Amino acid sequence: MEFRKAIHTGTGQIMVEVWRDGEFIAGIYGHEEGLRIVSKHLDGVAHETGLPPALVVKFAGPVEP
Repeated sequence: MEFRKAIHTGTGQIMVEVWRDGEFIAGIYGHEEGLRIVSKHLDGVAHETGLPPALVVKFAGPVEP
């Protein structure tokens, strides 16, 4: 997985793009309630209760044409 800094086209704010095998997988950016993760490949979220608590976001794909 590769992370790239980008500018969100709707807000003009800095965001992070997530890429895998040369395909855009997700966008992560600030939202008034926290972080927003946008992806057509979103395949689940797991909450880890360790210290510190964490989230694991799972992505399917890239999808073969």
